[in-house]
Amino acid sequence: MDIVHPHRDGHPTTDTYKSYNDDLFERRTALKDRLAALRATGADEAEVHRVERELDDLTYEIMIANYGLVRQYVSMFTSKSNEHSQDFESAGKVGLLWAISSYDPARGPFASWAFKPIQREVLRAVRDADYPNLNLGDFEKRPVILAAERALCDEAGPEVSVEHAAIARRAGVSEAQVRRVLDAPRLDSLQTPLRCEEGHPVQWEDRLADSSSSIEDEVLLRLHLRIVTREGLPNLDGRELYVLTRRFGLDGEPEESLRVIGERLGLSREGVRQIQQKALAKLHEPLATV
Repeated sequence: MDIVHPHRDGHPTTDTYKSYNDDLFERRTALKDRLAALRATGADEAEVHRVERELDDLTYEIMIANYGLVRQYVSMFTSKSNEHSQDFESAGKVGLLWAISSYDPARGPFASWAFKPIQREVLRAVRDADYPNLNLGDFEKRPVILAAERALCDEAGPEVSVEHAAIARRAGVSEAQVRRVLDAPRLDSLQTPLRCEEGHPVQWEDRLADSSSSIEDEVLLRLHLRIVTREGLPNLDGRELYVLTRRFGLDGEPEESLRVIGERLGLSREGVRQIQQKALAKLHEPLATV
């Protein structure tokens, strides 16, 4: 990963980036050793706190000096839209802090060390924002799977359908993983009308079974469903919403078993059940009635 470190506020340019980092981490190592010695000897608490503050300030200085690593990686996902840029940068910041705390100068340049933690956290944030129904392992393989699919399509021509098995061999992944990535479940908003019946759009709550025996009960049921739609469903994350929708057929499609949903999400039956229980618990929380 090429590093471009801007010259600003006295910070070094690319030419002195490594030496600047080396100096910062040398100072950080010295402070950590000093702090450990103070704690071991039972030094004055005020002195310990003073060194701790120095260490925190230096860690922040290192973070500012290397924040370009985060922005450079995040720019790969925000070149067309800045919609999630703050979320991605916040995730990258977590990876950068982890890299700072775990870095050993003997392992090579800090930029190389920090790349993986930053990548891991940003990719997790991108997955949560744009592909919540893919597990992290599948999402990380998504680029190589899509590249293999494009290459095989180019070789075979537009009229030939490329099989999942061929893509799996080219990408070096399992056929099940290819299927989960290419056929990743999509979930439209539950506010979106379903198929039209007799020319009229049908909302998902209108498809639920209703054993009400009176108009009053029917009104209360529909009021409760609308409250859940407005107040409860927005509290669910993407996977929780998908699991409940497919499990109970809230989108008008047939209900699916935990096993089938798990195969689509790359999760075990028990993993899907836990997501379902967590989502239902959120919906059971008290909801506003106005």
